[in-house]
Amino acid sequence: MKLSAKQLKAVTLGVGTVLMMGAGQAAFAHASILNAINSGGTGFSRVGVNHAVNHTTPPTPVVAQSVVFPTVNPILGRTGVGASVSNLGDFFSTSAAGANTTGLLPWVSVAGAPQLVQSKDVFSQQIEQANASNQTIGWVSTKGLLQVNLHGEVPFRFAAPHFRSILPAANPNALTTADLCADKLVIAVAVADISKPTPQPPFVAANPAGLPGSETAGIGYNLWLDNTTPGLATSAFPPQVTENGAATTNLTINRDPVVNPYPANCVPAGGTNPVFTITVKPSADDINALQFPGWGVGITPAAGANGNMFR
Repeated sequence: MKLSAKQLKAVTLGVGTVLMMGAGQAAFAHASILNAINSGGTGFSRVGVNHAVNHTTPPTPVVAQSVVFPTVNPILGRTGVGASVSNLGDFFSTSAAGANTTGLLPWVSVAGAPQLVQSKDVFSQQIEQANASNQTIGWVSTKGLLQVNLHGEVPFRFAAPHFRSILPAANPNALTTADLCADKLVIAVAVADISKPTPQPPFVAANPAGLPGSETAGIGYNLWLDNTTPGLATSAFPPQVTENGAATTNLTINRDPVVNPYPANCVPAGGTNPVFTITVKPSADDINALQFPGWGVGITPAAGANGNMFR
């Protein structure tokens, strides 16, 4: 999974393409998650790769991408009304039987829900990253060449959970019917677009006195993650090296009211309790897992951060 000399040659060729295109061509990279998914089913989405890495002069093509979903001590939140979130299983179930009856069947983690869909439109080599339980938590794509004036996509599928419609029989966190009015699940996905293998993360260890800024020329990657994410402070990618306000890689799961109907007390069903959104953001451990063999310090081909493996 190392960025090879052949890939670096591809970057050089891409630079030549930029020069021929002239100064009038805009090149600013924004990764994004395309297509929301409905609850209770498996849907297909895509990681959009837009243009090129913009911190190099001239801008250089994206040759690799690392994608990680939040699964290790993720930061859980709740927008709108209600108390803090301590467990995803309080709001989501793995099946309709668990969501629409008093059965528990909690959906407690994003791990295992995403799965890479093979596509060589942008990258010719792709490999999934799995946790110690062999559940997919992300992937790495390499040997790519995205022209700086074009857009690319990396498709994936996601097995969405069911939204609870009835309080579970086992209710240790004392949920009320107002807690059954969630209408969205928003998962912040960590994405790194890479155009050259240097400088290498982790940046705290490599350059503790003068971290490169997100808009510093010469940085050969774009890290797409909200730079207000608390986990950044202790990760290999501190706030200084992220894009400002780059919360563009959010996967949204919408509640399907046919599959997971709202209880009568919720506003969409004519009640008074408002809807709210559950959010899942990556922790420092999740963000560190963006590193992979050839791009990161102390990462071996067999295993990455958190004991994850590439398969």
